[in-house]
Amino acid sequence: MRRLLLCALGLLLAAAPCGAAAADTLPPLAATPPAIAINSLYNGMDLTVAGKVPAGSQVVVRLAGEPTTFHMKEKGKVFGILWMNREKVAFSDAPKVFLEAASEGVAPETAARYGVPGLAERIKAETSDPDKAALVAEFLKFQQAEKLYRDSAGQVTLAPEADGQTPFSAVLHVPSRLSPGTYSVEALAIKDGAVVARGQTAIAASFVGAPAFLADMAFGHATLYGVLASVIAILGGLVISRIFQGSKSGAH
Repeated sequence: MRRLLLCALGLLLAAAPCGAAAADTLPPLAATPPAIAINSLYNGMDLTVAGKVPAGSQVVVRLAGEPTTFHMKEKGKVFGILWMNREKVAFSDAPKVFLEAASEGVAPETAARYGVPGLAERIKAETSDPDKAALVAEFLKFQQAEKLYRDSAGQVTLAPEADGQTPFSAVLHVPSRLSPGTYSVEALAIKDGAVVARGQTAIAASFVGAPAFLADMAFGHATLYGVLASVIAILGGLVISRIFQGSKSGAH
């Protein structure tokens, strides 16, 4: 019986490497700036990510927003003539933003697997339309056109190897249409098309200054915000009308 138990234990230990195929953990990543401030002048920015990967590895760096559900409408021809909104479609488990950059040595098919095309297997289309894969593909194209999903959204530079590790630096071009929230920054060490190690950190984006004041008014003091918006609209209309009246009288 003891011999049988030892044999069984030996089999379990032999099988452990196969079951423990999970990627190793990279040293901590450094993101600069450590937080994104969305102020009145915000028009996108560059986010720098630095870290180290095992020697001989290539690198893929990704920034992803929190998974959410996008509610959209599917367009189609009615009576074969008019293009109209036919039905609602919900795309679930879709990140708000998804940016990917890879070092030059990453093969295109590998970069595609971990970039925007790889999201097609993750995002689900909730609709009665049987061709859900086509709808997800169109959704990805739409998000790319909006610059919210981007492959090659920056560049990754590898430094000379030292002590069995390769330092890297990545610059991701963060879009101007960024909503407040927590974003995941992930680095993947790639060898032979597979992930051998990965590291992750989080970065927060938040409104500051005037955008923060307006957001607080809109969500925390909705009635007052509506009154102020109406007053501003009325005053703006009066100013514009006076300008046009002045320009007409000057023309005579």
